[in-house]
Amino acid sequence: MSDKELYQQKIQAEFDASKAQIDKFKAEASGASADAQIEMHKQIKQLEEKMDEGKSKLAELVDASEEKFEEMKKGVESIWQSTKSTLHHASKHFGK
Repeated sequence: MSDKELYQQKIQAEFDASKAQIDKFKAEASGASADAQIEMHKQIKQLEEKMDEGKSKLAELVDASEEKFEEMKKGVESIWQSTKSTLHHASKHFGK
């Protein structure tokens, strides 16, 4: 397996774990007070936007040649770091 394929698997696993966390947040938000739901839904929306951006970059990476892979890897890393940061920030609002 190439470095590119291994990296894609790693990022996909991170994406899947983040998606599962967002799903937990959604379930928690449904049981919260109205005011709390508003804030929680804002956080969830932010996370989903980051996830969409990450999915887009991952798709670009999948389509990239081996030569372009190293160049694109930095951009993907940047987006995933931002996504993780947003997820961590949201976790504080959700009490996790």
